[in-house]
Amino acid sequence: MSQIRYNCASPFLATGRCSPATHDLNLSMIVSHNRFLTSRLRLTLWLAMLLLLFLVACTDEPETEAELPTSAATVAIDPTAAPTEAATATTATEAATATASPATVEPVATTSSSGATDPGGLIQMTFDSQVGVLLDEVRADLRETIAANIMAQSEAEWLARAERQVRLTRLRLNFRGFNEAGIGPLPLTPREIWAIELDPAGPQRAEINGHDLILLNYSFKTVIVTDAASPGTVEPALAEIGGLWTEPFVFPADPDLLTQRTGNACINEAGFPPNSYDSHNYLELYDFACTADSAGALGCHRTSLPTLSCQQALDSFIGSVSSDIQFERLAWDEAVAAQYRIGPNNPGTLPDLEVVQNDLGVNHIVYRWFPPEDCALAEEAVGSAGWRRILTFNATVHNIGGEALNIGEVAAIDVLHNIFEYSPCHDHFHYSNYGAFDLVDVALPFSSKKAFCVQSTSRFSNNESSPLDHAYSCTDQGIQAGWVDEYIAGLDVQWIDITEMPVPADGLNATLGFSSNGDGFICEGEPVLDANGEQVWEPSGFFTPAGAEIDRPVCEFVDDWDRNNYAELGVFIPATGTAVTQACSFATFGPFRDCGFSEVELPEAEAICQPGDEMTVSLPADLLATDWTVRVCERSALQGGLACEYRDSLFLTGVDRDNGTVSFTCPAMRDGSPRLPGGFTLLVGPYWADRAE
Repeated sequence: MSQIRYNCASPFLATGRCSPATHDLNLSMIVSHNRFLTSRLRLTLWLAMLLLLFLVACTDEPETEAELPTSAATVAIDPTAAPTEAATATTATEAATATASPATVEPVATTSSSGATDPGGLIQMTFDSQVGVLLDEVRADLRETIAANIMAQSEAEWLARAERQVRLTRLRLNFRGFNEAGIGPLPLTPREIWAIELDPAGPQRAEINGHDLILLNYSFKTVIVTDAASPGTVEPALAEIGGLWTEPFVFPADPDLLTQRTGNACINEAGFPPNSYDSHNYLELYDFACTADSAGALGCHRTSLPTLSCQQALDSFIGSVSSDIQFERLAWDEAVAAQYRIGPNNPGTLPDLEVVQNDLGVNHIVYRWFPPEDCALAEEAVGSAGWRRILTFNATVHNIGGEALNIGEVAAIDVLHNIFEYSPCHDHFHYSNYGAFDLVDVALPFSSKKAFCVQSTSRFSNNESSPLDHAYSCTDQGIQAGWVDEYIAGLDVQWIDITEMPVPADGLNATLGFSSNGDGFICEGEPVLDANGEQVWEPSGFFTPAGAEIDRPVCEFVDDWDRNNYAELGVFIPATGTAVTQACSFATFGPFRDCGFSEVELPEAEAICQPGDEMTVSLPADLLATDWTVRVCERSALQGGLACEYRDSLFLTGVDRDNGTVSFTCPAMRDGSPRLPGGFTLLVGPYWADRAE
């Protein structure tokens, strides 16, 4: 039997990368049915076969190596559907004069073009974009005044606005590779080493997708410092010095008030429990590739399904800007590495967890309604159903050691050791006895959360000890060296219930504390193994709700391993109110914002009403000296006035000097009674709210 063996390159549909495969071409089978052909026809057929052999030989060894793709497909992080429609985004204006320039680097001699023998790897990340302020919602009589205020804002305000837009890249870059084999994260570096250059021409009035905006061009640059192998591991195009890779990205032209304008269309809650986003943490959950039908535990939308995809929502309500994020593999240069190196650089050391104290400062208070069936009650995260006042905050643990902290794959039925606890509410496994929260010297009747899904979410160290690649998620838990496990404020049950906490009229200066690994369940040292190389376990003295004992892995802890496992930070708790009644962190305006309001104190008799009645309320005369915006919220029979966020508000409007009344329909109180059936809370604030100094 005549047989030809040859190689065929088959591109993967998702990436365009090639994988060689071997195929057999059986000539005898092709001609076996041609015994009745004339000799001339057989000769013709054999000539055709020889021609085919020639063609195969020509394609077997291409003259030049197939080029790797230089841009990425835009699909939502985690296995969700790709966008069904192309974005109609506006590209950052090419007329920008303040473009990022590469670091002044003279290529150094290397023994290999891959830089494999270098002490580390450098990847330069750059892009150009536009950031702006949307004017669509501004009342016509105020629009030019507001526009003038924005045009006159300081460089610091515009830099902060650009930083907020840059932060929107975090989720897609940090979790890059969760959809596709063979690639990995190209993580956003810490903010301290960002270089943002604003266009010296200043902000300009312009339209995007028909939206009225004030826009400013800017350029961004940073450099990822890592080990020599990581660049090629997370992106084959960056395996060689000089390699280039492009990640397409779509930004909202105005990065602020995103959830107020687009709901959860651009929020990716994959891997998080439902109700994990709010108007404060959306910067960490933004994903422009989310589609309206992306649901389920691994889909974008766990709380509710939107009606539009992210890109449709951006084009409809804000205006979008597309940008190509460029990654370039640089030759190793110690001077450049020193400029961008950050975080503990501890090569060869064992895992070491450190609670990040400053992250506790990212916190806010919110009122939230909990129905009896809410997961928070099942997890004992709140005291009871109904309206609760909760303090939510960031809790972050940084692996500052030189090795990954590996917990391992989750066992669905962990009958031997019971260290993983399945949460039906969150639809993933938690690692038991990982951390605890408290308000120091304040007696609280409710325990804090102690079980977490331990994974690598952000890279706080930018140095040679911290690889870029890792496989850690809620199914294979652990923290890569230099990475953090960051639970952001606003995530479900990421809070302390302060409803019953006594607070004096002038507020309370409390101390928020976070303890990580206080019970020693995570090995910050060397695991103890048996003769077969298996982990040795010991009884912990802790038990599951069903009464089964939880085992603890035996570990030879490093000296003083728990020296940095606890941190605390001061936090001010006002007697009433929420973040909505606190000063704004940046200058903003209009009724959509969730800051800078004050509650109008009304006699209870005036705040109680019959549900469905039409209400007209006159504002105090002293509030009409300038332009104000008004928000009407529900009321609680037990808590009184509720300073609600935009998504829970009932009525919003601007109030001018000539119209000092607002009209609305009386809402029912969800915790009301026949004596107190309905009621409202009235919030007011200046139309333009300056940032807190």
